[in-house]
Amino acid sequence: MTPDVDLPASLRGDGTLVSVVVPTYEDARFLPAALESIAAQTHGNVEIVVVDSSGVDWLRDLAADVEGLTYVYQEPSGLSAARNAGIDAASGDVVGFLDADDRWVPEKLEKQLAALDAGADVVYGDVYLLEDGTTRYQSSLPVSDPERHHLDFLFEGGVPMPTVVARRACFDDERFDESLPAVEDRHMWARLFARYRPARIAEPLAYYAVREASMSSDADVMYDAELTVLADLAERYPEVAEAYPALERKAAYKHGKRLLRGGDGRAAREPLRRAVAEGMTDPRALAALAVAYAPAGHARLLGLLERAQERLR
Repeated sequence: MTPDVDLPASLRGDGTLVSVVVPTYEDARFLPAALESIAAQTHGNVEIVVVDSSGVDWLRDLAADVEGLTYVYQEPSGLSAARNAGIDAASGDVVGFLDADDRWVPEKLEKQLAALDAGADVVYGDVYLLEDGTTRYQSSLPVSDPERHHLDFLFEGGVPMPTVVARRACFDDERFDESLPAVEDRHMWARLFARYRPARIAEPLAYYAVREASMSSDADVMYDAELTVLADLAERYPEVAEAYPALERKAAYKHGKRLLRGGDGRAAREPLRRAVAEGMTDPRALAALAVAYAPAGHARLLGLLERAQERLR
């Protein structure tokens, strides 16, 4: 069944052409809202590159009817491969990313293009998080020192995938690592921040559906991938190698939090204890460790703790 997708006959217009990479695999039911949010941008010159790994006939048909909508079929090979295929197919001077279950606010590209015109190479912003039927605001990482922003990012995160745009030239020799089972976006952003000038828009630019892994096995996969990324970046950048012990502690802390979020307090104790014992004195780590020793309700308690910490920032 073909859904009702409200797109104009042409997405092209005046100004900088922005290519938006939209991967889809068994989630095409969410695509109408995502595509419509791109078409509704106040900046009216976009190209949507849909990389479909499910074989959705109505997407092919829609691409045939809409100028500026490019359809690429790719055998299921993971998100990194889909995003790389989208980058390869993109013809714009600026590239952005949007997953099928996320959407943009109308002024997103207009505000980010102004930042690019002012000298930035990679621009991101705040988000509205969509989780368990609720919507809440989340700030992104401020740019305190552009020269060391990649390190700040590795320690603190805070760069939501659907808010990022970058000059096409940034991807001339950078691609998402297709060998990573997780955190491939984190690996990419760290490399871009190390080489190019970042900027942040301090207001929400997208609605981001939370896809945090909830099972212990998924948390283990993410932790292993995080350590792989840190080891690779330490080989590339001396300043990352110098900070590696602290980054490894932070990775253990994040691993413990993911286990708590999955409800496994017992498994969360070991990485959290290790992070604290090896020198992580952040009160957030101590609080998470206390949650791990609660008799039950670990995910709920962690959620309450995180919301309290957000209010105190």
